[in-house]
Amino acid sequence: LETGVRLDAAPGHAPPRSAIHAAQATRYTPLRSLPAKKRPVTAAPGMARRTILAVAAGLLLLLGAAHVYLHPTLQPTAHEDDTIARLEKLHQALAEKTSMQEKTLASYKATTLAAQDAMKAQANPTTSRIEEAVAARLAAIQREADLHAEAHQEHHEDPYILQKHNGHIPFVFVAGLEGTGHHWWKAFWEQCGSKARPSLLGPLAWQRAAAVFNAKMALDLPASKLMTEAARAETNTGGTVYALNTLGGRNDEAMRLLKASAPGQQLPWGEGEGMGSYPNWWGTPTPDHKALQMPDLTYMADALRGVQGAQLRIVLLTREASQIVRSVCDKRNFAKSVGGCAAEVQILSLGAGILSTQLEALPPPPSVICEHVRFGKLQAGDAETLERLSVLSGIDDAARV
Repeated sequence: LETGVRLDAAPGHAPPRSAIHAAQATRYTPLRSLPAKKRPVTAAPGMARRTILAVAAGLLLLLGAAHVYLHPTLQPTAHEDDTIARLEKLHQALAEKTSMQEKTLASYKATTLAAQDAMKAQANPTTSRIEEAVAARLAAIQREADLHAEAHQEHHEDPYILQKHNGHIPFVFVAGLEGTGHHWWKAFWEQCGSKARPSLLGPLAWQRAAAVFNAKMALDLPASKLMTEAARAETNTGGTVYALNTLGGRNDEAMRLLKASAPGQQLPWGEGEGMGSYPNWWGTPTPDHKALQMPDLTYMADALRGVQGAQLRIVLLTREASQIVRSVCDKRNFAKSVGGCAAEVQILSLGAGILSTQLEALPPPPSVICEHVRFGKLQAGDAETLERLSVLSGIDDAARV
């Protein structure tokens, strides 16, 4: 084609030169002279790739929004709001607990000072300095009782006033030092007859306390569960008042239940339940252990917390310091087992400090009621004191008893 020679020409007969040029001009045209065909216009490869990525990103955003909208766990829920509210309450509770611990440390300091005063009186146990040491701790207990009543006012405008027959089942614990009149209360409960019953909570709480001071902590949790069950069962019976201490009568039952709940474990306390005083019982197994043998009000409050219709009522029983010393050192001779009257008073001072701390740790009314009763006024038959006794015990004719 490039030479312009016709392929169909007869062989051996070459056309003339002029004819060849004519044929080139008229019929055959060189390829390089032909007009180029126009290619279809297409987009650049980079631009197409960006368009595809943009569309894909848009689809992903659309799918993500649909997932958030349709998936319930990715949206704020009422459960999360409730969790935040609980955390705020926990923060407030921790702040209150810190304040309570500061007061507890102050109480421990006062206890230490009172114990030092008692030690100074060892040289002459008959002097009035022993009575002054006990009197100082009694005054501290009374202050703690007043603070417990004031704790309710921090959260309520009006002070809580205990009324007769307020719809709660009374669980009464007589809290006082050894020698403040627990046997008077035993006689009172016995005279009430069927109106007052011994509670299983009392001896179980004593076993829990013994689990601590006798290092038998394996029985602490079983005793706690038994206390909670007993609190619910006794509250459901209704129509009576339960004596947590002094009345007695259910110690053997408590020991049997606790032993069955923890087979193979030795009971924290294998003696009687005593009066529930501070301290409680003789020194067991040695006289030195008497300083450790203290009840714990907080265990009873824990067992009754949340039990509908139950109310823990603490009777803070006090007495003149001189009469306490005379009772434990002279009449009943408790001091002999611990080495003398001064040592006994030291233990009483320690018990007063422990009781003060426990009172401070109790929840405010109406969960727990704490009222101060002077034993001397009970003995004298003071009308106002007997009326308060009737309200605290839930027994209408308490004054006649």
